[in-house]
Parts: sequence; C-alpha cells; structure tokens
Amino acid sequence: MSVLTPNNSVIFAVVVAAQAMSQIAPQTVTISKSAAAAHELFKTVDRESNIDSLSAAGLKPQECRGDIEFRDVAFAYPSRPNVQVLKKFSLHMPANKTTAIVGPSGSGKSTIVGLLERWFSPLDGTITVDGKKIEEYNVQWLRTTIRLVQQVSVVYVAGP
Repeated sequence: MSVLTPNNSVIFAVVVAAQAMSQIAPQTVTISKSAAAAHELFKTVDRESNIDSLSAAGLKPQECRGDIEFRDVAFAYPSRPNVQVLKKFSLHMPANKTTAIVGPSGSGKSTIVGLLERWFSPLDGTITVDGKKIEEYNVQWLRTTIRLVQQVSVVYVAGP
C-alpha cells in the first residue's frame, strides 16, 4: 500500500481534473447552445408588456351591450413584425347578434379575438366596445366579459 505524499496528491488531483475535463469537453457546444437559448427565453419572459393585465385602472361597466367595431385595424405579431396579419381591417359586430368569424387557418380569426381581449395592441386603427375605445376598459374586465367559442371541425359523410 502506497502513501500519498503532498507531491503525489497534487499529481493525483491534476489527473482526476484532466479526466473530468475530457468528459465535459464534448458537451461544451451543447452547454453554449443551451445558454444562448436560455438567454433568448429570459429576454422574452422579462420583456415588459405594454398592456398591464394586473392593473386596476380602466372602465368596468355594470352593463355591456356588446356593440363591437374594428375600424381600419392593422396588426403584425411582435415576433414577426414584417408579416402584417390584418391590413385596414374593418368589421362591425352589432349588439344582441351572434357573429361568426370563419375562414381558413391563418386568416386572422384568433388574432381578432386576441386584439379584442387586449393580448396585443393594433399597430393602427381603432377597436371600440359600446362606442368606447378598448384601451379605456380594464383589461381583466375585458378578458372576463368577452367569450370565444373555438372552431369545431365537422365532417359530414353522406350515407348510401
């Protein structure tokens, strides 16, 4: 049985460290890619929103007729600012009427509801509820007052 002397201990520590480094080295590319992805993720998460959904400010009417109007609305998602989803979009949804917005995937149906619930702000144009701009309403009130019924695919096959 050999006894470790201070010189042997240093050599042993260097060998163990070198062995550990040789096992870690191939993973440095993965670690650096992960760090870069985490940086982008945290940049997105830490981004301060222009719309404060926790604010108590804004109108919270006791009654809502439900007269909704989009006037010349333009919108592009912040993640794709060069791709305009809505261009000079106008729509009037009268109160006490059922309105169905239909169209192919990617035509802006969910975007319309997202703008109405103030998940995003339009780049241009105005959106009003009962004649008042949606920016005047409390965000939580808007999001609990407005309802969306998701599209359901229906397939009908004629029998013999």
